[in-house]
Amino acid sequence: MNTAYAPQRPSGIPDTLRLPSRDTRTSLTDRIALHLGLRLLIWGTRTPRLTDDRERHARARRAHTATASREHGYLREALLAPRP
Repeated sequence: MNTAYAPQRPSGIPDTLRLPSRDTRTSLTDRIALHLGLRLLIWGTRTPRLTDDRERHARARRAHTATASREHGYLREALLAPRP
């Protein structure tokens, strides 16, 4: 095979590997879609607080309810107590 008669390219890169010049910036619509998709992926893989530890959640809720009940009872007694 005689390569002297083949078309010669000055860059040495075949035309099939050259990419046409293109705009390197991503459009606003694509950036919004990518941002939204990332947020949805992060939101979908989170572990909800209630399913993390049901017993710990129930204990904290009971403690909060008991504290609120004690505070309410104290304030009720303080407001209803006769004044000297």
